Amino acid sequence: FEEIKNTGSTNEKRDLIALHADNELFKKCLRFLVDGNIKTGISAAKIKKKTKITSSVDLSDFNEVMDYLTENNTGRDEDIFAIQKFILQQDVKTHEFYNEIVTKKYRLGCKAEIINKAIPGLISTFKVQLGTSIEHCEIPVGTWFSLSQKLNGVRCICIKGDFYTRQGKQFSHLNHLKDEIEKVITLSNDLLDGYVFDGELIRINSDGVSDSENFQIGTGIANSDNEDKTCLKYVIFDVIDEEDFMNQKSNVTYQTRKRTLKNLGSVIKHGECKYLDVVKTFYEGTDQKKISSWLEYCEAFDMEGLMINLDTPYEFKRTKNLIKVKKFYSVDLKCVGVEEGTGKYKGSLGALVFDYKGNKLLVGSGFTDEERRRYWEYPPMIIGKIVEIKYKEETKNKDGGVSLQFPVFQGVRTDKDEESLE
Repeated sequence: FEEIKNTGSTNEKRDLIALHADNELFKKCLRFLVDGNIKTGISAAKIKKKTKITSSVDLSDFNEVMDYLTENNTGRDEDIFAIQKFILQQDVKTHEFYNEIVTKKYRLGCKAEIINKAIPGLISTFKVQLGTSIEHCEIPVGTWFSLSQKLNGVRCICIKGDFYTRQGKQFSHLNHLKDEIEKVITLSNDLLDGYVFDGELIRINSDGVSDSENFQIGTGIANSDNEDKTCLKYVIFDVIDEEDFMNQKSNVTYQTRKRTLKNLGSVIKHGECKYLDVVKTFYEGTDQKKISSWLEYCEAFDMEGLMINLDTPYEFKRTKNLIKVKKFYSVDLKCVGVEEGTGKYKGSLGALVFDYKGNKLLVGSGFTDEERRRYWEYPPMIIGKIVEIKYKEETKNKDGGVSLQFPVFQGVRTDKDEESLE
């Protein structure tokens, strides 16, 4: 693992993994670490927790640890204690390694695709189409596009009435949605049978909280084991032929899929479905001036933003043919500290620390590797400086204080000092 981690070349990483393709324990550890469907329930904070509850479970080797956590992954104190007890019995060399594997913080530096090239089929993959921010895209003049509402929910794929995350993990207790999907297929005389639906689970905002708060509450419910999830609706924004989805390749362009999507919307309306909907489409055509005007509309009505679909096939990866348009803001804040990173960033900067309206704000993205090294090794270069932070919106943190959603480091404001913030 250390050899793979310390190798910079992707091809060399792949070759090293392939070299150990017959090592069953190595493969099991690799799958345990990288497969997003395998949860441990133990975070970096929990592994350090001093629990008052003990456990009689004795784990003799790491193979047993992985088996145990696969079955006991809710983060209970007795499970934490059992894992801590095992790790503390190990020598110093492997102590930190086990910690990072259990918390899934070990930075191997290669994704499932590379691992599967070395050992085919080791990591289960479940790819869906992902959008790219408009800042990194260019739409040629005269190109047809469709503008729809950008949803602020939990990505959800429906296959044969079952619901999955974008990583392929099945959602539980969504029978109210399954019943309506079956109803829609029946009402369409099976014309909508054989399709995979792509959309998002969104909490029905009956109490009028902000869009951001509604997202946070809905996400918690969607990913929980709550048996009653009837506060969630399913908003569908794309349809893909089931065979194409299973083969992870499609040649059907968006305008053709859009006709099926409109048909689906009509059937949903005819069936008076309470928990199903189709995403709102604002505009179809070639006038790019419509993008800014509809973005203003979305902001006025507290919507997440816009999605732009070009007339191209569904791609099972991140693509510039599906474009995200969101309004971001910026704020200038004084840096008051630095925190060390973990995994890949251990020994370098993990996050800058700011005071935002009396609350601690951590900003951990937007840095180059060189900036991470420099600011960690020489903190005075950043502490006390005025820094520009890009963010989506002000929100509440887990303690009820204010924070910033999706904060990203933009750079040091050499043209400003502390007095200019007052």
